[in-house]
Amino acid sequence: MKPLPVPAENVLAEIQAQFAQALLQPSAAAQTSVLFKVHPYQDDRLALYRGNLTAIWTSALKNAYPVLHQLVGDEYFEQVARAFGRACPSESGDLNQFGVRLTEFLQTIPDAADYPYFSEVAALEWQIHRAYYAADADAASLADLLQAVAAAEQDVQAVQLELHPASRLYTAEWDSVAIWLAHQANTEEKSPENIRQTCYGLIHRSNWSVRLQPLGKAAWLALTVLQKGGSLGAALEAALDENDGFDINANVQSWFASGLFIKFKFPEKQL
Repeated sequence: MKPLPVPAENVLAEIQAQFAQALLQPSAAAQTSVLFKVHPYQDDRLALYRGNLTAIWTSALKNAYPVLHQLVGDEYFEQVARAFGRACPSESGDLNQFGVRLTEFLQTIPDAADYPYFSEVAALEWQIHRAYYAADADAASLADLLQAVAAAEQDVQAVQLELHPASRLYTAEWDSVAIWLAHQANTEEKSPENIRQTCYGLIHRSNWSVRLQPLGKAAWLALTVLQKGGSLGAALEAALDENDGFDINANVQSWFASGLFIKFKFPEKQL
């Protein structure tokens, strides 16, 4: 195939796009050779650029997906990073956004059927990654809430609580929460013997340290109601419907101690 001619009016952006294509698709390199001065080691120089690009992709994904990296090892992780980078080129100048589509990509690789929990671990890690970079906000305390309830002469169960930007709920069909916890440094958690079970987790940030807390289904249901704008009363009712032994006081105190909420409001009184 003859190289495609480069029109004289070709703008810099078009030249850059062709160069990027040569990096992302080695098979297209011959078509872009007219962009460069003839050199006997032309292919070697492009290969060097590709190697650097793969290293950048791998480093960025390791930062966002450290547990997935532990699970698959260096060599396999680099192969995934290379394939992902070519299939899903970065759409942002911020490398912290590079891995946003990795969860979906992992579901398409040849090993997806053998390791279905890889994509769920990745989904969890991306939520943790996003929580770290989420906007900051002052957390509301339980004392703040009780004071507002008294001042407004409202029923505390009617209050609606807004979650902190770094607070996130997670659930999956494989126990990716336990897998993630077992792969943390200085942990006493062991890898679960049975990973084929539904898990529930709460991701929150304290002093810019992101934490993952396992949840029972009842607590997860309650927080989901609050996340969707439901009242505290409706949230607690959902938890008790799931588990009539749900400890309301302990859970509510734990939620506020973890800094999960930033605002609360009451419904307007009907005249």
